[in-house]
Amino acid sequence: MSTVDWNSLDAPHTYLYTGPMSSAGERLNRFALSLKVPANRAAFLADARAYVSTCSLTPSEVDMITRRDWTGLMQAGAHLQAILKIAATVGESLWHIGAHCAGMSVEQMQSACPRRRDGLPPGFP
Repeated sequence: MSTVDWNSLDAPHTYLYTGPMSSAGERLNRFALSLKVPANRAAFLADARAYVSTCSLTPSEVDMITRRDWTGLMQAGAHLQAILKIAATVGESLWHIGAHCAGMSVEQMQSACPRRRDGLPPGFP
């Protein structure tokens, strides 16, 4: 039986967004942030293949976007906030991204991380 070192910063536990990752993900981040513009979102939703063909993405990057491979996009250097722009455009959320990265369903993720509904914790300044 193997044990998991949850203090490790090596994948799959966490991905540190470094300068080299930022450079590697520049095309993905530019594409994702282009979706802030309503007309671009509409064009992407109308014909995703046509829209991404205008963004200088590699075939691998296009494939990750098409498959909604949130973990792969993160590993390829896309910033979480940029990935969230793609997810929101296609009707998904941070729950979907987190669940994908953790290898579980959205329902499993939500039950593992219930939202606080009672305000600030006791003793909070």
